[in-house]
Amino acid sequence: MKAELCVDLELNQVIDRNVGDLSGGELQRFAIAVVAVQSAEIYMFDEPSSYLDVKQRLKAAQVIRSLLRSNSYVIVVEHDLSVLDYLSDFICCLYGKPGAYGVVTLPFSVREGINIFLAGFVPTENLRFRDESLTFKIVDTQDNAEEIETYQRYKYPTMSKTLANFKLTVMEGEFTDSQIVVMLGENGTGKTTFIRMLAGHLKPDTVDGVEIEIPEFNVSYKPQKISPKFPGSVRQLLHKKIRDSYTHPQFISDVMKPLQIEQLMDQEVLNLSGGELQRVALCLCLGQPAEIYLIDEPSAYLDSEQRIVASKVIKRFILHAKKTAFIVEHDFIMAAYLADKVVVYEGRPSVECTACTPQSLVSGMNRFLSHLDITFRRDPTNYRPRINKMDSTKDREQKAAGSYYYLDD
Repeated sequence: MKAELCVDLELNQVIDRNVGDLSGGELQRFAIAVVAVQSAEIYMFDEPSSYLDVKQRLKAAQVIRSLLRSNSYVIVVEHDLSVLDYLSDFICCLYGKPGAYGVVTLPFSVREGINIFLAGFVPTENLRFRDESLTFKIVDTQDNAEEIETYQRYKYPTMSKTLANFKLTVMEGEFTDSQIVVMLGENGTGKTTFIRMLAGHLKPDTVDGVEIEIPEFNVSYKPQKISPKFPGSVRQLLHKKIRDSYTHPQFISDVMKPLQIEQLMDQEVLNLSGGELQRVALCLCLGQPAEIYLIDEPSAYLDSEQRIVASKVIKRFILHAKKTAFIVEHDFIMAAYLADKVVVYEGRPSVECTACTPQSLVSGMNRFLSHLDITFRRDPTNYRPRINKMDSTKDREQKAAGSYYYLDD
């Protein structure tokens, strides 16, 4: 049992390390293993997918499902809806006012439970708990050919970067205004490295002594780890960093209102929770005038609802402002909703990886999912991507046809 867990959760390479020295993802996998090795009647997991990449999330889900026996129960709190879908047999939705009260619904089947949550309406109790429903209809944002010709095109060259004993090779690519490029890959494949090279924080390796020229872009960057050092309130921080944007009516209605920044204005930055910090960081990132917005894991610390709101905010902002965004995201539903183009990272994590050239959403997702060996279908009600159960008829059919990511409109 222990040996299997160590293989499944990739703990063998860190088995001799002190627990205090583990990274977020390693610690998360270790914590899941600690719960899983115990013999108990009820196993409880609170957000097991935080800090994990897509592949690790699915592995963790399989480990958690393997704990089910005729006399044991598993209870999971999870914000990544595709993992929740893959993991669960029944779902209870919780609604209410954060910090004031919460109500738990009766258990529903998986599909029904998630769809009720997204619709914001509980039919059994005839109760609406959210004004608008959330759907994932993929709209083709870049409409017609004439319009596309007016977009500015940008290129970046083939380049590589060696850091200690890790090498990242980036294939040349191009992108346009009003476009969101989502980067998909496991942890340790160099997604953040690529983002930092575009931002000009890291220089690419020289080729035969010649430096590679990256076009200079004006960049706004939201890092993966947000460590607040600002001594004042959120209002003072916004005033100092994005004075023009945060008083602009369009920015207020497009970004600040949906992200609920108003309520945080007078709080001290150092006292904010993870999710509050994430929202403020997104607001700061989008508030800076730039040509390219580099956003590393916008879904971290946000709940399911805030993730969908944040996705809509980013998408609307990039379209209205006619800018480009490069986004690293492990929440699959969020990545699929945001992406116009996809950059897939292949290779051996932390050793040698390649960032492919940007591809269309469907071919990029197909390529990425074929490495993970999982298939997705779309829910007919709200078009959200759903993972097929391993070895189900649908799973086998799609693999045979080579269509891992299924867009059946």
